[in-house]
Amino acid sequence: DVQTYPNPTSTHGRMDTPRLAKLTEQSMMFTDAYAGAPVCAPSRCALMTGKHLGHCTVRSNGPTLNESDVTVAQVLQKAGYHTALVGKWGLGSNGTVAAPNNKGFQHFFGYTSQENAHDYYPPFLWRNEEQHVIPENKGASRKKCGDPLTTNCVWAEDLLVNETLSLLEGYGQGETPFYLFLSFTTPHAGAVGSNSETGVPAPDEGVYANKPWPDVEKHFASCVNKQDAHVGQVLDKLDALGLTNTTIVFYASDNGAHNEGGHNHSFFDSSGPLRGFKRSIHEGGIRSPLLVRWPGVVTPGATSKQRWAFYDFMASAAAIAGVESSSLPTNDGYSFIPTLKGTAQPQPDFIYHEYCHPNEDKKGWGQSVVIEPHWKAVRFNNNATSFELYDLMADLGETKNVAGDNPTVVEQMTKVLDEQHINGNYCNGH
Repeated sequence: DVQTYPNPTSTHGRMDTPRLAKLTEQSMMFTDAYAGAPVCAPSRCALMTGKHLGHCTVRSNGPTLNESDVTVAQVLQKAGYHTALVGKWGLGSNGTVAAPNNKGFQHFFGYTSQENAHDYYPPFLWRNEEQHVIPENKGASRKKCGDPLTTNCVWAEDLLVNETLSLLEGYGQGETPFYLFLSFTTPHAGAVGSNSETGVPAPDEGVYANKPWPDVEKHFASCVNKQDAHVGQVLDKLDALGLTNTTIVFYASDNGAHNEGGHNHSFFDSSGPLRGFKRSIHEGGIRSPLLVRWPGVVTPGATSKQRWAFYDFMASAAAIAGVESSSLPTNDGYSFIPTLKGTAQPQPDFIYHEYCHPNEDKKGWGQSVVIEPHWKAVRFNNNATSFELYDLMADLGETKNVAGDNPTVVEQMTKVLDEQHINGNYCNGH
């Protein structure tokens, strides 16, 4: 949806995202990066624990981390970093072992539940384990807040970025290294004053107000534009505090383009050439943008085809922090720091995903794996008859199943799919 990843087939153009465009000029852009899962909570589980979905505790929205799960925040806190999370957590409620403060985050401000995060005008947000009440949002509704401009209430995203700027002010006064996870909710589907997903509510339609588009699409575009502005505020604060040259910035998304709340992912052709969208285990559901800015290390404006998934973040962050890989909890990731430093790396052996209810095919529990040099396999319900094989180099859109022509590759891929899944009692026993 942003200028950073141009899509020439979109009839409505890309979103207006000048700050992300500038960040891209300063960063290494990855064209073959993957989220942890095709939906929110399991993707975050992969990001936090360094485990892919065949091993993660959380493999669908709803379950939470358990006591034995060790997060990247715990690893970095032990290494001497101050750790903070601002925004959506989605992996466990306060008062449980899975609360953010119990999983390595010394400071937390935001939503613990992904369902509560659907409400862009909540009556409160959590600051650590205490409720931060938002008086203006008491009894929030379209009638109270305003329609279509919700200027009578407070948009939670503004509070999240303000909290982030305040934290950075503190970091700028000290010498302690920090890990700050800013987890935006936009442009997720949501509502005003409820947890339903009835739209993509933004405070206004911004620069898109006069576009001849459906209201929901103008709001979606405005949300993307406002996130871009918030990213800009954070980067400007780093500049103002003299932290830019000593701060590594990662920018990514936790799943593919969504098709919810009345928004149609095809309106802006958000998946581009990729098949599927959020909740799909085809490429459109699991590919993620990835920008990494590391001043003095990353070549500005560089592009990389190195494959990377959310579960590689723990190993990569640990390497940056000087934590020995041998001291990390069991994980499925690798460090791509050599790539960031300009040194060629072999591709990972595979990129693995699974999900309970892939959306566009309605075939039940599904798995996918990408293997060098260019093969992608998809399988549903552990059933050989549902096996799909694609050559991503020749067919990025996964339109032609070539399983019948490549029995040796199918055998190789099947072995990986079988080995990488450990029963988690999800999806009828999988």
